[in-house]
Amino acid sequence: MKEAVEYGINIFCKDILGLEPDLAITLGSNLYGASILIYENNTELNWILLFQKDTLKKVAQILLLEDDLSEEDNIDLLKEVSNQIIGIAKIKLEERNRNTTYKLGIPKFLGHISAPIPFKLENKLLYKIKNRTFLIAQKTQDR
Repeated sequence: MKEAVEYGINIFCKDILGLEPDLAITLGSNLYGASILIYENNTELNWILLFQKDTLKKVAQILLLEDDLSEEDNIDLLKEVSNQIIGIAKIKLEERNRNTTYKLGIPKFLGHISAPIPFKLENKLLYKIKNRTFLIAQKTQDR
């Protein structure tokens, strides 16, 4: 699953944004959070996406030709980016695992997130585009 999400990040960044994603060391602050569920057969996997406001601004400049989005537009953009990246991952998983059923949930805005991140995460993918960071990770299921 993690490899499929990495694939989704690369396709989104390279092919849609035209930017090379680089590995990052630190996440930064002023984060917008979203979650999106992907169902693998009957198993629910919750992916968390945390984007710096500046990262969303860069995405908006490229996709929407806008420099200054309203708060509501930033939220909508984050949910759409979540849908794109995890949706690409879903397609990759379907190609690879033809006997498995995948469904994509609707992205939800989690609000503004600050350190420390208030939930446990695994399969973390920390990237930067044009020195603006974002994190995509799977929320650890409570046992």
